[in-house]
Amino acid sequence: MRGFWIALGTVMLSALALAGCTSAPPAPPTEISITFQHRAPIALNVAKVELVDRYQPTLRSPHVEHLHKVTPSTVTRAWVDERLRAIGARGLITLIVEEAGVIEEPLGVSDGFEGLFRDEVDTRLVGVIRARFEHIDVGPPGASHSVEVVAEASAEVLESATLNERDLAYFRLVERLASEFDRVLTAEIEKSLTPLIIR
Repeated sequence: MRGFWIALGTVMLSALALAGCTSAPPAPPTEISITFQHRAPIALNVAKVELVDRYQPTLRSPHVEHLHKVTPSTVTRAWVDERLRAIGARGLITLIVEEAGVIEEPLGVSDGFEGLFRDEVDTRLVGVIRARFEHIDVGPPGASHSVEVVAEASAEVLESATLNERDLAYFRLVERLASEFDRVLTAEIEKSLTPLIIR
């Protein structure tokens, strides 16, 4: 009988270990980044392009970007470094970042017996990048131009999501935010700064 219980215990432990191996989601990559290298750089007839990041993370809830390596702020840095090329003799273009955060909004789910059989969305992630694009021509005759752009994206997370899945949802959100930021800022440059674009 003692041998039976030992054998049964071994089988149960093996089954639990196997279940754990098959059900656990893969961990997200530890070295991940968002890049714009697949997009052609925009050559501009200015002497310098710079980024000024004025956004100060709150480091507290509901903000969550400070808990991750990839943030909206790192997206703006990558965008300036990889999408803009200054090849002129004079003038300055500055991207001033005023807001670059992600907030986590808890959502209500069903209570009681009915809620046991539903896998509902319990979290919404909302990302925003708000920036001002400035061009200053030192002249003569000298001129300046300023325009504000806003990019937003959101994602929903199921209550059953693991920590790994929630981290992945955050990363996918920032990916979409980066794509939207690229779209709106590129469109604004092509609209407002057409004379500066070297094709």
